[in-house]
Amino acid sequence: MLAGCDPEGATAPPPAARDTAPPPTFADASGLLDGTVVREDAAEPLGDAAIVNEAGVCRTGSVSGVTCAPSGDLPIPGARISAVTRDCRGREQVVETFSDERGGFRLGGLAPGRTEVTITAGSFVGRFSAEVLPGADVFLSNGISNKVCLRADAAGLAVLTGNFDSIEDRLDDLGFAYDLYCGDTVGHRAARQVLADWEQLRRYQVVFVNCATGIDLRVENPEVEVIVENLERFVREGGSLYVSDLAADFVERVWPNAVDFDMGVSGGGRDPTCCVCTDCPEMCVVENTGPTSHCPDGSTLPAECRQSSGTSGRGSAEVVPSNIVSPFLQSYLDSRTIDVVFDLGGWVQMTDVGPNTEVLVEAIDDGRPLMVAFEPYEGGGTVAYTSFHTHRQTTEPMKRILRALVFRL
Repeated sequence: MLAGCDPEGATAPPPAARDTAPPPTFADASGLLDGTVVREDAAEPLGDAAIVNEAGVCRTGSVSGVTCAPSGDLPIPGARISAVTRDCRGREQVVETFSDERGGFRLGGLAPGRTEVTITAGSFVGRFSAEVLPGADVFLSNGISNKVCLRADAAGLAVLTGNFDSIEDRLDDLGFAYDLYCGDTVGHRAARQVLADWEQLRRYQVVFVNCATGIDLRVENPEVEVIVENLERFVREGGSLYVSDLAADFVERVWPNAVDFDMGVSGGGRDPTCCVCTDCPEMCVVENTGPTSHCPDGSTLPAECRQSSGTSGRGSAEVVPSNIVSPFLQSYLDSRTIDVVFDLGGWVQMTDVGPNTEVLVEAIDDGRPLMVAFEPYEGGGTVAYTSFHTHRQTTEPMKRILRALVFRL
């Protein structure tokens, strides 16, 4: 993941080296723009350079455009736009800025010539080529409009299905491709297997864990221990994790100091041989029982395993007027408040967060956290947890918040 930089912390290019030549000047407004940050840490050598003409004038160019999700109709606010270029003395530098609330951007201070522009939004990365012209602003385009949309495969995504959540619907809104693994209270072997297989898990940049996967990580079982170790390693090495509601044990078990939850008892009393295995013995495999609502291939779990288990909560069915605390999420809505709707009771409430956990959305009346994020390891990925999610009660503002959360990962 590429770390973002504060767009308000813009700095000018470093002073030119001392020599006898007069310092070059910028001849037009296509040079550095407000909000543009320059860093001299370009990794790759460049063939193009901003040429100082006989009059000692260095003319740079700029690129503009609108960032968008692969679907083409949803802009991406807060995306990092960057390019490796050269200053007026030929020194390599990185120039970067951020897209505005409508996804628009203008990146200046670019040397004339072919330039690769990188768009980064969380784990999602897109690269676009532009021919920068001196003294001109060039629009980056998809050939139809002044938009630069990320590809559907801009990041490797895995989704574990659940009973009461469907984050994949929000990924469909955005147009991203993903691999879907069956997980619910009657059939979750596929989801369990991908978590237990490090070589398979490491292929992804983001793993989405829907509410009620049927997997309880509070079970004392050797294979659960492997899953916990893999999740910790996945985030430590830069992967990000989305977790919702009844999957709170994924956060509590791996990062117990990040969030305090009000949860029910563990469903850990299940048969440890057939109900929690990833490479199950033949005695545990039964004939296909037919498709379930979330697992089209049906379940091969024995009957005693096909029952509700795992995490439970104590939240009530209610509408919770809430503040959108995160400026990043605010940029995706026209308001800084939202009514969070819970149409069913039993959702998991957060009672407190650790010192390094950021509250993204909180209840107005009592400050209860409803959506949080944290980065447990320096240089690692992000873990996001949300008590509300995609279900039949989800309003359009709630959908926008959940789509925005995808770009924090």
